[in-house]
Amino acid sequence: MTNQDDNTLQKILLESPNGIAELLKSAAHPARIQILTLLLQGEHEFAKLMQHTKLSKTALANHLKLLMKKGLLSKAARGEYRLTDDGKELLTAAATVYKESSHREEKRQEQLSRRYTKRLIEGKPLNKKIITKEAEYQHCWLSYTGAMAGSLKALGVDCDIVDIGGYSGYAFIINVSKGQTCPSGPTALKTWKQIIKGTESLGWSIEHYEYPTSYPAKEGEPTPEEIEIVRKLFEKIKREIDERDRPVVLWGLVVPEYGIVNGYEGNSYLTSTFRRLSNPGKDEDPLPFHNLKAPGCIDAFFFRDRVKLDPPSIDKAALERALNFATANMPILKNYAAGPPALDEWANVLENLPEKEQNYHGNSYVGACVAEGRWIAAEFLKRMAKKFAGEQMKDLEKAAKAYEEGAQLMERFTKIFPFKFHGEMKLDDRVEGARILREVKPLEEKAISHMKKAVKSL
Repeated sequence: MTNQDDNTLQKILLESPNGIAELLKSAAHPARIQILTLLLQGEHEFAKLMQHTKLSKTALANHLKLLMKKGLLSKAARGEYRLTDDGKELLTAAATVYKESSHREEKRQEQLSRRYTKRLIEGKPLNKKIITKEAEYQHCWLSYTGAMAGSLKALGVDCDIVDIGGYSGYAFIINVSKGQTCPSGPTALKTWKQIIKGTESLGWSIEHYEYPTSYPAKEGEPTPEEIEIVRKLFEKIKREIDERDRPVVLWGLVVPEYGIVNGYEGNSYLTSTFRRLSNPGKDEDPLPFHNLKAPGCIDAFFFRDRVKLDPPSIDKAALERALNFATANMPILKNYAAGPPALDEWANVLENLPEKEQNYHGNSYVGACVAEGRWIAAEFLKRMAKKFAGEQMKDLEKAAKAYEEGAQLMERFTKIFPFKFHGEMKLDDRVEGARILREVKPLEEKAISHMKKAVKSL
């Protein structure tokens, strides 16, 4: 800002301190900040604002009246409210200042301190250990592949997300929830034992730790019993770091995704997750062990021993596994659809479910995962084709081509529903999205047909 700008700003502040204080005061309440933030997403009815804010009718009316009086929001129609330009500018300025403020950092540190154990609060030194060769999460939507690829690379395996997604068979799975497309599809699977077995074919045996209940089981703070469960897991991971000097892949470091534990500090994990991708070169904040957010189960993978490899048998098993997963020849959770029929289920939901019941987050996330899965499947089959000759090679190349075309179509889907947690689900967009999914289905079936021919002649 120039000196002239500073002078102008100073003049305004000196001339109108009361008015500015009143404007700031009008937004200085958590409920009013929440109301303004909800209206950032578009116009909202009074009833919808009540539902989201949990305020009583009278309390909400009073907050709305004050915000309208100060010109921060206005009525769009009877019973509907919209954010004004002034409201948006004030909210943006407040969020920007808070993001960069030392107050925010102090609050974060205070929150972390409160969650640490008595040992930390008493000011005793923190134990800290990081494995010798840190693992880096590899960029991808399918977080299991990103975490596994990063961990195995750190353990000396020459691999990438294509190897993980292909040999595990994970990339070949299409799995969607019925009735509403929720973001759980890519991980709501009963095939994890097979996926892990496929991952082991890259050179390391894997111990799978699982506690088959969400953590926390209910919204809000975990119970003391739940904290004791994750404390024992934390101690197990610490021993892995101390005694074996190896990374651990853990579910729930970010919701609902896999990440890598590279060490610990006090009672917190030192991690590498997709968060690091947006801040390259910057370490992630330590995560207190009981701050996991693990829907479905508590899940961890430990790398045990080097495995002697037999490439021909491994490649054959990988193709058979990929085919089983692609055709949904596998156990499927209740209320989910898998394989090519899942694309019809998904398209039908897009077209027929009322707009207010559509799940934008689910469509954007599952869309990104399926697009990436088609690309990984294509690249993996190209690599497999180079290991064979004659008709097997040709069939694998044709299957790869079909998956490649499917990936391109799904990329168009992700342009309609780019990843974010909330967004509009306009009918025209949903119809176009459904049309794309129905175009992907025959390509999926074509790829499967060629894979069957290749596998049959192995």
